[in-house]
Amino acid sequence: MPNQYLPPTIVIPSSLLITAITQSSPMIVSVAVGNPTTEANTYRQKMAVRLFVPKSYGMYQANNLVGTIVAVNGANLILNLDSSSFDPFVIPMGSVEVPASISPSGSRNLEYDNFTDLVPFQSLNNIGN
Repeated sequence: MPNQYLPPTIVIPSSLLITAITQSSPMIVSVAVGNPTTEANTYRQKMAVRLFVPKSYGMYQANNLVGTIVAVNGANLILNLDSSSFDPFVIPMGSVEVPASISPSGSRNLEYDNFTDLVPFQSLNNIGN
């Protein structure tokens, strides 16, 4: 019997483009959102997120770091990371192959439990996967 094809899993929420990162502790990541009250609010406090920062953006030390969101303020995400000794984040001139982005990290980000404030693992029809 051949292997069964599994459809891709939708990442919730989707990744966002990074427009700025501060050199501070805690790190503040500004993201590009069309409507801050809907798009940025899909990212919530206590979510784990991964940063993708290509070398052309300067702050390569932040590339692939995983942090937890401490607070969300409009289009600014405050992370529990210290970037005070990192190189400055810059938007490169001209076109870039891959933009800097932030995305959910791990399956705990799928949904929140209102009673425990914990985030359960993703499941298929509530039976696990």
